[in-house]
Amino acid sequence: MGSARFIPMWRNAATWLGGAGALAMIAATPAFAQSQASCAADPEAAARSYNYILGTQAIGGPYQHGKGNRLIEQAENVRGMGSNLLKISLAQGAAPNYGSQEAARKAKSTLEYVQGAPAIQQALDMDFTYYQAWVHSFTGANWRDGVDMTEARQYYDEMYALTAWLLERYSGTGKVFMLGNWEGDWLLLGRQNREADPSPTAVAGMIAWMKIRQLAIDTARAKVAHNGVGVYHYIEVNLAKKAMAGRSSIALSVLPEANPDLVSYSAYEAIKQSPKPDLMSIRQPLEETLAYIEGRLPAKEGLPFKRRVFIGEYGYHADKSKPLTVKQQYMKSRFVMQSAVAIDLPFALIWQMYNNEYADSGTSKEMSLIDESGQKRALYALHQTYLAEMRAFVAQSCRETGTLPRPEAFRARALEQLKASGFEKMDALAQTMAR
Repeated sequence: MGSARFIPMWRNAATWLGGAGALAMIAATPAFAQSQASCAADPEAAARSYNYILGTQAIGGPYQHGKGNRLIEQAENVRGMGSNLLKISLAQGAAPNYGSQEAARKAKSTLEYVQGAPAIQQALDMDFTYYQAWVHSFTGANWRDGVDMTEARQYYDEMYALTAWLLERYSGTGKVFMLGNWEGDWLLLGRQNREADPSPTAVAGMIAWMKIRQLAIDTARAKVAHNGVGVYHYIEVNLAKKAMAGRSSIALSVLPEANPDLVSYSAYEAIKQSPKPDLMSIRQPLEETLAYIEGRLPAKEGLPFKRRVFIGEYGYHADKSKPLTVKQQYMKSRFVMQSAVAIDLPFALIWQMYNNEYADSGTSKEMSLIDESGQKRALYALHQTYLAEMRAFVAQSCRETGTLPRPEAFRARALEQLKASGFEKMDALAQTMAR
């Protein structure tokens, strides 16, 4: 049925579930609060939990280099790179990448899946501060044809249970969890066709699904006793240019209604707009698009970051047999990193630790920090060097002043570090790293 049937059902469901208007808001990000509190007493601990903006993800490719679990191998590589942020998938589609197919087959909710997959629990228990995770649904409910009362309850209970478990299990750790979705415009369309338009029923269904998820997280944050841990909801968009042209899409049609805590932008369309590999040709369309997305969000208080939009995915293809493409991939990726720091985004995550994209011939498109042979690439060295230098900078500020560096001082030093990290230097460094 169409959206005319759907909208009253959602209003009834929202009332039945309790409404979000009076829910308590979270005042500050737990990690930042703990970093500031421990800065003078333990500079290294403060530096370990600081948000360094730049990182990667461990959604997974078709290879690994050891005999253990593939998720844990990637997580250990992310940690070994110096990052305190881990992005993974808690959706059914990623279960084969993590060796958790049996847990996914048995699960009736996301929490059941997490609790049935030891590797996922191990990854969540690791000493990362920031987590981002794709969370869809194991319930079998289908928002694309509208959300009835039964489905509303299923979606709500699933997200509430996961949020409550995270708040209780990780209370006092300083961890910050961001629960969201994979490229939402493809979900909205039901296929990867940027020229198509979503049906009104699908738009209304997604609005309801996202409102329910936000409501469940808000309610759990208000009702579950916890301290020093945060859980937030994000929606990922990937066709913002379509919204800017006035066409139905998540940024145009869903964000103003659902008003999530945060928005992730899978930014390929913006960063590939200009063929020239220079900083401003990448930064300008990216900055304009992010500003548009942020402008679609109604005001919301009590959130952990100055800006509510971040880059959840970016990256470029390369061909190892054509060295110039590898260098250009590095340069353009570094320009995205510089842009993210300069415009004060909370995160910018390159795709990804292990490559998962191949040409029809089977040739790798090199969208990795560690390649199929186990060789760490120049982009790995860039991230590792940046993270080590900036961690030392934060710790030094704590030792010398007793406080964390001012944001503008951090950004200035980060931009200096990135600018100084040329391709030849980082490529040579990567070649010295053990496989």
